[in-house]
Amino acid sequence: MQNRVVVITGASSGIGAATARRLATSSRLLLVARRQQRLQDLVAQINDEGGSAHALAVDVTADDAPARIVAACREHYGGMDVLINNAGIFTTADLAASDDQHIAQLLDLNVRVPMALTREALPLLTAGGGGWVVNVSSVAATTAFPGCGVYAASKAALEQWSAVIREELRQQGVRVSVIAPGATDTEVWDGRQVSRQGMCRAEDVAAAIHYSLDQAPSVSVDRVVVAPPAGAL
Repeated sequence: MQNRVVVITGASSGIGAATARRLATSSRLLLVARRQQRLQDLVAQINDEGGSAHALAVDVTADDAPARIVAACREHYGGMDVLINNAGIFTTADLAASDDQHIAQLLDLNVRVPMALTREALPLLTAGGGGWVVNVSSVAATTAFPGCGVYAASKAALEQWSAVIREELRQQGVRVSVIAPGATDTEVWDGRQVSRQGMCRAEDVAAAIHYSLDQAPSVSVDRVVVAPPAGAL
């Protein structure tokens, strides 16, 4: 039964696309990303298989993106039950190479964007008395990897913000979950000289998101770590 209305950012590939496919049998989906053709192909696949999905091609870093996303969700479905802040960027640089552009890009997409979109979506999330925010983080938020200083700081900021809004929104019935993957085999690794054989799969992370959302109202899934069996990599 397709009851939940779920918004997924960064939905054109990787964890976002895997999550869309995983939730398609139980949720109505608004899929958000920049790459219009890939979004449309995914939406067509879901709808052809009996699901309900709409695409919104938008750069989530644009000033008007939060308002456009919320308006589209209201237009297509009349509300929003779940916001999955999945869009993010992973780039590395050691301290000496972490120039202002590197810092600004990571903090903007990984921190400011989910904050702004969640704030904009709050009236819809609270309207039904039981909304949910899922923030996709990383094990880098709590583990030190050389070259990942700014990325780790951005994910640590996302997780601490999640903890704070979890407390703020309890009385309104909105739950806040953090999903923290280890190295996951997605296109973010394309062109990098690393072995992807021992990584998690995007579908593994999608399964953790699905698990969190399927819990009873008496349960708050605060943080789930999804790591490869060999470790965080």
